[in-house]
Amino acid sequence: MKDEIPAVSAGGEVLQLVCFKLAGEEYAVNITSVQEVIRVPAITPVPQMPDFVLGVSNIRGTIVPVCDLRKLFRLPQKPGNGLAKILILEAGRARFSIIVDEVLDNIKLEKTLIDPAPDVKLKMEKACISGLGEVADRMIIILDVSKVSEVINSEIDKTRV
Repeated sequence: MKDEIPAVSAGGEVLQLVCFKLAGEEYAVNITSVQEVIRVPAITPVPQMPDFVLGVSNIRGTIVPVCDLRKLFRLPQKPGNGLAKILILEAGRARFSIIVDEVLDNIKLEKTLIDPAPDVKLKMEKACISGLGEVADRMIIILDVSKVSEVINSEIDKTRV
């Protein structure tokens, strides 16, 4: 990861975020939701799962589903660049992981500097976006890990019918 960017603050509550690239865009999640960042491990496919669930992986003795947000949110697919990582995330008691193209850095961003998701048609569920932040001429899409977890579980439940 690159060096941490200094906090952008106007005196209010500050969020600490882990930034990553996915399909050429910059995304971030709250650092409190990130359990670990690891290299891409061996992934065991699971039959009859949605195509965005790549399979499961054994992470320190715990079986964790590995999800591809590109497929879930219908983002452009691209060949790997060798920089891909897995973010192990936790939302409540649910633990899952996502594969990202590259982990960029950790940033601190004042909550008042985060704009709501725009009212335009998006490829991903708008509820999954907690806001948009701008840091040093970078536009960062901030994901709500709890909502992403809900969408993942909802899509998996559809395949069980």
